[in-house]
Amino acid sequence: MHDVLKDFRSIIQIPVAWGEMDAAQHVNNTVYLRYGESSRIAYMQDVGLSFDLNGLGIILAEVNCKYKFPLTFPDTVNVGTRTLVDSIDDFGFWTEQIIVSQKYQRVSAIIQAKLVFYDFNGLKKAEIPTQSKDAIIAFETSLNLP
Repeated sequence: MHDVLKDFRSIIQIPVAWGEMDAAQHVNNTVYLRYGESSRIAYMQDVGLSFDLNGLGIILAEVNCKYKFPLTFPDTVNVGTRTLVDSIDDFGFWTEQIIVSQKYQRVSAIIQAKLVFYDFNGLKKAEIPTQSKDAIIAFETSLNLP
């Protein structure tokens, strides 16, 4: 595993598919965002956050992607996700994701995504439940325990 992922507790592997490449013969830019989405979902499951679409849930509010190195088929990527704990506010938090090519052992992209809690019944953002906030902080800070 690449050293850049050492501080990430939630890491998934995704094989690069032939059909994800575009006319420029590299993985299309939008696919990196899907890799990030898959990693964020796995992260939320690892933390123990629920997906309750009938009530309170988590939605993507903003995403930024810095493309560093083009991916091509065949390859497999490791995608690590973590919460930037200092970014947690009353309604959401920022995550960081690193996409690393196994073939080249290089960072392919860095994604930052703002997630917010959302009240699907009231159709508005919602405060982070204390239990969810505590679960995120516990998950992230347990990385530093001896």
